[in-house]
Amino acid sequence: MPRLKKTPDKRRKTSHSRTRQFRSSNDFVEPVRELLMLRVSREIDRRGWTQAQAAKFLGVTQPRISDLTRGLTEKFTIDALVHWIGMLGMELKIDTKSGGKSQSLYAWLDESEDAIPFYTKMITGDPVGTESLWKRGNAHHQRGQYELAIGDYTRAMEVDSKLQHLRINRAQSYICLGQFGAAFLDCDQLIAQSPDASICASAFITRASAQQALGREQEALDEYGKAIERAPEFASAFFHRGRLHEWMSRNEAAINDFSRVIELEPNNSQAQQHLENIRKKAENQSDDE
Repeated sequence: MPRLKKTPDKRRKTSHSRTRQFRSSNDFVEPVRELLMLRVSREIDRRGWTQAQAAKFLGVTQPRISDLTRGLTEKFTIDALVHWIGMLGMELKIDTKSGGKSQSLYAWLDESEDAIPFYTKMITGDPVGTESLWKRGNAHHQRGQYELAIGDYTRAMEVDSKLQHLRINRAQSYICLGQFGAAFLDCDQLIAQSPDASICASAFITRASAQQALGREQEALDEYGKAIERAPEFASAFFHRGRLHEWMSRNEAAINDFSRVIELEPNNSQAQQHLENIRKKAENQSDDE
């Protein structure tokens, strides 16, 4: 199920401390550099090294390690930090082949084991900064910590009333907890107040997800239909309805939906894979007959 993310507001740096703020959706250098420094620092601590021992291993001066532990990000480049991570034998995978560098690096940041402590530190430095709150909420959700995710989404919306789209994220966490009434309520309130067609469509898709979890397939199909009616060019609605049709063995309907996804998004590899799987299954059934 898609999790909505809103382009963050531009912010100024408020201090020269270790805590930094996100400035725009394209400004990924600072948070990634911050996270790399955190990972190197944690590895040095894990090995029980002094700053002098770490400096000797990495081939730098002791003051350089002091800068690292104090979080002086302006004194480090991502290239240098990645080199250190390699020297320390730590695994680092960053996929830049899809979605653009910014999106890929943010995805890597959110999937990192350090994501939650990283965002927690950001929140401590800026208690009214909402982006770190909802990003930590996403990280909690990904790790199955749904109640904590709900708390972060709720707090972010309390701080900034313009973030009502986070009701979708919160509803998805409610669904995972089996709290379907709360999930439906969030979706209904968003549908009633948001003029944005794609956000309303996402709310209907989330309602459909809840209906499926309750075993109500026909009701879920109806919800997908409402999403498509609200936003006819919203590929996600066709994709998720296609998956439900496929699960219900309604192959022709599933093919129609996945084909529509590809019309809207020609490079959608997931829809292409589903189409291929359905057609292979149909061929195998014909051979068996």
